Amino acid sequence: MMVILGVIILLILVAIGVSFFIAADHQTKIYEELEYENCELSNEQAEQIRQAKRNFSKPYTNMIITATVLCILSAVPLLCGVFFTKMLNGSQMDHLMTGLVAGTLVLVAIGVFFFIKSNITMDSYNILLQTDDYTPKKKNGRRIMNKYAAIYWLTATMLYLGYSFLTNNWEHSWIIWPIAGILYGIIEKVLSLKNNDIAPE
Repeated sequence: MMVILGVIILLILVAIGVSFFIAADHQTKIYEELEYENCELSNEQAEQIRQAKRNFSKPYTNMIITATVLCILSAVPLLCGVFFTKMLNGSQMDHLMTGLVAGTLVLVAIGVFFFIKSNITMDSYNILLQTDDYTPKKKNGRRIMNKYAAIYWLTATMLYLGYSFLTNNWEHSWIIWPIAGILYGIIEKVLSLKNNDIAPE
């Protein structure tokens, strides 16, 4: 009974999460082109955005620090469970570990929230000012990659499924995904190099 209840709650949470994703995607869709197209700002607008970016610099640093610390400390609840292994019986230990795992996930979730929130805001400033990873030439590289991204990832999916079904080697075929992700980044970097607009490391 508890398992069924857990699955029901899980499905409800997934449904809520998906609805948020769809709503957010709909709201931000109209701004996606700014990530690939040049932004033309007046001097006054550019200065206002630069000032806003400077004002956000300290909160950005604080959020990144907070997120990093939370992600590091997220392992602490699980590690604390070791101290109770000899004090509790099987069912009690199961309940404790369930709570500790929940605590770990909460810490990770908060950390990820701060990572996403801070980087979305900072990237928004960089996109409008066309700085850092969003200079006009780098935007051009992204625009080229965006044209072929669907083909690229569909090809990666085809390779993954084809290899997995033919060899039945599902336990190792997952390696295709990190390789595909790294290769995607390399290709994007090469396009930036081609445009002679690599930021200094």
